[in-house]
Amino acid sequence: MKKILSFTAFLLCSVTAAYATIITIKVSNYKFSPKTVNAKVGDSVLFKWQNGIHTTTSLSVPAGAASWNKPMDSAHKMFGYIIKKAGTYSYDCSIHSTVMKGTINVTATLAAGLTDFSVALSQDAKALLNWKVKSESEIRYYSVQRSTDGDNFKEIARVKPTGNSSGIQSESYADNTTDNSAKYVYYQIQLVDKSGNNQLSDIKMFTQQVATSKLITSLSPNPISSPGHLMVQFNADKEGKMLMQLYSESGRFIKQSEMTADKGLNNGHFHLGDIMPGTYYIICTLGTVTEKHTIIVK
Repeated sequence: MKKILSFTAFLLCSVTAAYATIITIKVSNYKFSPKTVNAKVGDSVLFKWQNGIHTTTSLSVPAGAASWNKPMDSAHKMFGYIIKKAGTYSYDCSIHSTVMKGTINVTATLAAGLTDFSVALSQDAKALLNWKVKSESEIRYYSVQRSTDGDNFKEIARVKPTGNSSGIQSESYADNTTDNSAKYVYYQIQLVDKSGNNQLSDIKMFTQQVATSKLITSLSPNPISSPGHLMVQFNADKEGKMLMQLYSESGRFIKQSEMTADKGLNNGHFHLGDIMPGTYYIICTLGTVTEKHTIIVK
């Protein structure tokens, strides 16, 4: 009962802040999902346990912000954190700190009020970004930023305000510069006002219709040292589970691991353990898609 009341109190505090958003981060299978999120002062972050034994532990927070260190397991399924300071919050799982890390980028809410950011399919099958602001009178420019992993963003364009009014204004940008190597592309908008203040939109994912379809996008390191820790990047068209099975070169089954899949690009970890040097192969299955990949253990 105490846990339920505490969680209810957290939600009530969160929603009473004007237009505050509750951002959910899932804790599962050696990863935080999403790994990187954007938020505004007054928003709340809700960590939700999916499986495993983990923690959510702050590594660095802005000056004046509260640190945290909370277990995430079957007995501690939710933890809520109300954001009160702008800046960058980095955190990890103290049990799996080498593979489970996350970042929360927090900006202030500006009077211009960046809202309703979305990414749609343009007529030429590219990404069409749309957003609104309450007023453009104090806006210097919009920075359009793109990422292929949802974590590391680069500016691809600066869009000048089309108006100078205090009323609601709609803006858009068509991105015709992406290549077809990445199936999923991530976007964010950074509003910069005339005083140098900035506000980040939330992060939106776009699925490229013409991209090459593949399940596994990266296995690293390869060759790998023993005991082996294999980092896995893979695509998923919807939520589910990906099964990874390890076999010897002669076809002898050794072990398997199941990874939580969220729609988009996923990061996972396959603990191979202390296995003998040699050539192995991994069979990866997600839904109806199966791929076979070779790894070398030194």
